[in-house]
Amino acid sequence: MTLAQACDVTVQFIRASWLIFLLLLLTLLSGLSLGYVSYENRRLNNLVQQELEQRNRAQMQWSKLLLEHSTLTSPARIEQIAREELDMDVPTNDQIEMVLP
Repeated sequence: MTLAQACDVTVQFIRASWLIFLLLLLTLLSGLSLGYVSYENRRLNNLVQQELEQRNRAQMQWSKLLLEHSTLTSPARIEQIAREELDMDVPTNDQIEMVLP
């Protein structure tokens, strides 16, 4: 083997080594990025679950408030309060006066 051939083999070996090193580095970076993306996916999924739970709690509270509102504003309850606390009665026909424009 001549010196020129030995240099060519050495250059090819160095190029192949750099290529292998570059491929190993890219593989390592790919693995690290896969781990990071998996971590972010889990973290964001947990945030979504927390928000869904908070939405469900808010919906339950809203339902309770609607029920309480309908209970407090029912005509029967208003009439009962008017009779008991304000001493109000439904007017008779004699007590009703019509005002015409």
